[in-house]
Amino acid sequence: MNKLVFFITIFIINLNFSQEIDCKVIVNSVNINQTNKSIFSNLEKSIYNLTNNNSWSSNNSYLNHEKIDMNLIITVNSYSNNNFVANFEFQSLRPVLNSTYQTPVFNFVDKNVEFNYEEYESLLYNETYFQSDIVSLVAFYINVILGLDQDTFSKLSGSPYYNNAQQILNLASQSGNSSTWNSNNLSGRVNKFWLIENLNSSNSKEFRDLLYTYHVDGLDLMHKDRMIAKKNILKSILSLNRMNRRIPNSILIKTFFETKSDEIVEIFSGGPEISTENLLNELNKLAPFFSNKWNNIR
Repeated sequence: MNKLVFFITIFIINLNFSQEIDCKVIVNSVNINQTNKSIFSNLEKSIYNLTNNNSWSSNNSYLNHEKIDMNLIITVNSYSNNNFVANFEFQSLRPVLNSTYQTPVFNFVDKNVEFNYEEYESLLYNETYFQSDIVSLVAFYINVILGLDQDTFSKLSGSPYYNNAQQILNLASQSGNSSTWNSNNLSGRVNKFWLIENLNSSNSKEFRDLLYTYHVDGLDLMHKDRMIAKKNILKSILSLNRMNRRIPNSILIKTFFETKSDEIVEIFSGGPEISTENLLNELNKLAPFFSNKWNNIR
């Protein structure tokens, strides 16, 4: 009986603190002239363990098929004496109801990130203190990805994760590499500082509403009523026009279309047909850098 109670207790603990992420990690060191490549393979393993074997929240239990599919490609630009400069490309995917299709939710590249990593170093995350630039960077983006994923299922439910990401950034800005975390040293406004600033801003409400409408009232409805689903997706995209007037060149709008442009073209290039003239006009205003793609919508 005592053994039974013990195993039940362990099972409950595992349910309450299950991992939320199913992440594939690739460290690409092709640009580095280094005879011993073990440092890069060990970095890959350490980041894999950090992302997949850590519990990022205590509020949800994820079954295997519910875990968030995430891809992380790290392209090393330079390496010397455990000092790295690399590009981090993050992608997350979400299943669409009653289909085998996985829709991209987040595509983002953080360029020229500086960090230190010693071979065989264990990467451990603690939300109360800063450990290293690499741990904070991965934890920051995982919380962003968790928040976005939550927003695609329930309106404005991602806020706790965005708050976590903001806290991670604040701690890292005080203790980490200034070139990685200090907003004054980051080029332009397409960076993690402005990403989380905008996600936590009430000025970005249309974007967060879109995440729900586009996915729940749009993609998830495709199996049932494609016409209504397409109209809801169109309406959600057009709603960004109000936000764009308030915040021209918003990083959220830019990231959204970098993530969804191919999908949007596919949605509105197939049947059932609906009028897309207004959509095309607005797409060319919201994301003119994809005008060649928008021209494929018929």
